[in-house]
Amino acid sequence: MSSLRDLRNSRPLMLGLVAALVVEHVMLIAAPLDVLHPIHPTDLGRRLWDGEVPYRDFALEYPPLAVVAFLLPGLLPRSLGLPALGLQALALEVVVAVVVLRHHRDALLRYAVLSLVLFPFISGGFDSFPMAALAVSTHLLAAGAAAGWWVAAAGTLVKLVPGVAWLWCRTHLRTAVVALIVTGALAALPALVADDLDDSYIGWTLHRGIQVESLAGGLVWAWREANGNDPAFVHRYRAWEVEGGDAVATGAALAAGAAALLLAARGRRDQPWLSALTLVAIALCGSKVLSPQFVTWGAPLAAVVGGRWFAGYCGVAVLTWFAYASPGGPGVLVGVALVRNLALVGLAVAGLRQLLQPGPDVVDLAPEGLEGA
Repeated sequence: MSSLRDLRNSRPLMLGLVAALVVEHVMLIAAPLDVLHPIHPTDLGRRLWDGEVPYRDFALEYPPLAVVAFLLPGLLPRSLGLPALGLQALALEVVVAVVVLRHHRDALLRYAVLSLVLFPFISGGFDSFPMAALAVSTHLLAAGAAAGWWVAAAGTLVKLVPGVAWLWCRTHLRTAVVALIVTGALAALPALVADDLDDSYIGWTLHRGIQVESLAGGLVWAWREANGNDPAFVHRYRAWEVEGGDAVATGAALAAGAAALLLAARGRRDQPWLSALTLVAIALCGSKVLSPQFVTWGAPLAAVVGGRWFAGYCGVAVLTWFAYASPGGPGVLVGVALVRNLALVGLAVAGLRQLLQPGPDVVDLAPEGLEGA
C-alpha cells in the first residue's frame, strides 16, 4: 500500500502515529470502555479470590480460563478494576509485538494502525487474551514449534476462536491430538460443575438470540426493511437482538462450518497466516454474536499478512468503529454493521479462494529468531 509506505518514510507522520497511540492508550487505560457491563472485573475477581467456583457458585458466560483476566482486578480497589484490564490489554499487545510482529516486515506499523482503531474495544475487556493466543500460536506453529498447540489450547479456553489452529495446521499431530483432548475436557467441565447449564458459557451461548451486529441479524433487518416491515428489536444479554432470525442464523452457521471444513480438508498449508485470518473471518460471519471486540482477534494476523488482506481488515475495523461511534438506536448500528459484515464475507471468500488453489503443501519457513524451534 503506497499510503503505508508514505507513512513509513515520513518522520512527521510516524511521530504523529506514535503520539496518537500513546495518547489514546493512556486515556483508555485511565478510563476504559466498559464492554463487560454489568459485570465488574473487581467484583468477579474478588469472588474468585474468596474461593467461589465459577458456574457452581455464580454464573459465568465465558470459558474456564477467562477467569485469569479477572485475578488482577480482584486484588485492586474497585475504581482500578477497569484500568487493570486496560493495562493487561496493553501488556498483551507488547507481547504480540515482541514475540510475533517484529519478525515480519512492516507488521508492527500495520498493527499500530489497527490498534489505533481497535484498542478502545479491548481496553475494558479481555479479548486481548484470545487475540494474543491466536497470533503467538500461529507464529509458533508456522515455525514448526509444538508449543504452539498449547498456546492455542490456552487461548481456546478463554474464547473459542484460537481453536482454528486445529483446522489449518498439520504439524506435530501427536501433540495436536493431546492438546485437543485436554482442551475439550476442560471446555466441557462447566457442564458438569454447573447446577443449571445456563449458568455456564455453554448454556449462555446456546440460548442467546441473534445479535443485531451479526451477519444474520443484519440480513434479517435488511430483508424486513426492504419489505416495509419494522424489524423487532429486543435488548437482552446486554445487547440488542433481532427477533425471528433463527433460520438465517442457522444458515450462516452451517455455511461457515462448511467453509471451515473445506479449508481444513483441502486448503494449502504454505500460507498459515492467511489460513488463520480466513478462518477467523469465517467464524465471525457464522456467529450469531459479533461484539465489536471480536474484530480485534484477527488484527495481528492481518498485520502479518499485509497487502489487500490488511487493507480489507482495516476497512472492517473502521466500519466497526463507526458502527459504535454513531449516535442512534439499533437501526443505525445494524446498518453500518451489515456493511462491515459483508466486507468480512468478502474477506473470507477471497481468502478461501486463494487457499483452495493448488500449491506446495508445506509450512512457512521459520521467521527470524525462530530457526530450529
